[in-house]
Amino acid sequence: MRYKRFSGTKKRVSVLGFGGMRFDPKNEELAVRSVLRAVDLGINYFDTAPGYCDDKSETFIGKALASLSRNIRDEIFVSTKSSINADPTADAVQKRIEGQLKKLNCESIDFYNMWSILDLDQFRRIMAPNGPYKGAVQARKEGLIKHLCFTTHASGEEIVEIVKTGAFEGVTLGYNVLNHEFRKLGMKAAAAEGMGVVTMNPLGGGMLTRDAEKLYVLKENEEDSFIAAALRFNLSHPEITVVLSGMKNPGEVEENVKTAEATTGPDLGIIMRIREKFESLGESFCTSCRYCLEHCPENIQIHLFAAMWDRVRMKMPEEALRMFHFYSSNEDFWLKGSRPWDCTECGECEKFCTQHLSIREYMRNIADFLITNTST
Repeated sequence: MRYKRFSGTKKRVSVLGFGGMRFDPKNEELAVRSVLRAVDLGINYFDTAPGYCDDKSETFIGKALASLSRNIRDEIFVSTKSSINADPTADAVQKRIEGQLKKLNCESIDFYNMWSILDLDQFRRIMAPNGPYKGAVQARKEGLIKHLCFTTHASGEEIVEIVKTGAFEGVTLGYNVLNHEFRKLGMKAAAAEGMGVVTMNPLGGGMLTRDAEKLYVLKENEEDSFIAAALRFNLSHPEITVVLSGMKNPGEVEENVKTAEATTGPDLGIIMRIREKFESLGESFCTSCRYCLEHCPENIQIHLFAAMWDRVRMKMPEEALRMFHFYSSNEDFWLKGSRPWDCTECGECEKFCTQHLSIREYMRNIADFLITNTST
C-alpha cells in the first residue's frame, strides 16, 4: 500500500481510504471482517459518520478496531463528522463527540469534520458565534479530536473561499471523472494551502457502475474494470491525499487494494487518458455547478432535481428517491425554492448550462417521476 503524509500533520495515511457507508446494517460480523481485512492489506484511514448504515457504521468500525493490538491500532486513523442540521450549536457538537468516542472505542478522534457544507451561507452559520465550529475547536483544545476538517459538495470557487479562511486542516470533497471540472479549483487550492485532500464518490455516487458495456472504454487494460479506472483517475492526482471508496465486504476491499497498489504514484497521463475516453462517450450529467440556478426566475433548485433525474435515467430510481427524501428533510436548503413542476420553461437556465443539458425536459421528467412515486 502506498502512503502519503496528511499535509499539516505527521500522519502517514493510505492513499486508499475505507468509506464506511456501505455496510449491511444487519450484518455486523461481515462489517467487522471487512474492516479487519482492510487493515490486513494496509488501509489505515477509515471514514464514517452518524446515520451511516442505520447509524451502525461508527459502532461497526469501533468494534473492529477495538479488537486490534495496541501497536496496530495506534497506526489507524478515523474520520467522522457532525452536521449543522443535527448539531446546530457548540454544545450540541460537544455532546455528539462524546457519544462518538464511545461508539468508536477511542480516546480521541483523528479527523473531525464539519459535515457536508453545501454553500457559503451554510459555512457562515457553522462559523457563527456559538456555532458548530466553536464546539469542535473546544473539543480539539480538550484533546477529544486531533484535526479539524470539513466535507463539502460546494462549487470549486466556494471551496476556495472556505480554504482561504485557514479554519481547517483538511477537506473531503466529491470528485470523479463526472464532476472534476466543477471541483478541481477547490481541490487544487486546498492542496496549495497545505491541507490534506480526501476525495469521496469516485464512482459518482454509483453512476459509474450502471452501464458496464458503455463504460468498458474507460479500462486501461483487459484485466482492468471501469470501477478500477474510476478509482485510478482519483489515485493519479498529485493533489489528492486519500481516495475514499465505500466497501461492504472483504472481496471489494481486495479488489480496490489491488487497484491502489497498481497505481504507483501521480500520473497526469492516466488522468488525461481517462478524461478523454469518458468525454468520447458523449454522456452529459449534471455537475451541480448551479449556474442554472442563478438565472432561474422561479428559484427552482435545478441542480438537485437534475441530479435526481440523472439517477433515474441511469436506472437508479431508489437513489433518486433517497436524495429527494434527504433534501425534503432539510428545510434550510432547497425547500426555500420552487419545485420542478413550477418550471415555466422559459429556457433561461439552458443558456448557462456548462453541460448543455435539456433542463426543461429534465424538469418535466423528474416532476412526473416524483409525483408518481411520492406523496408530494
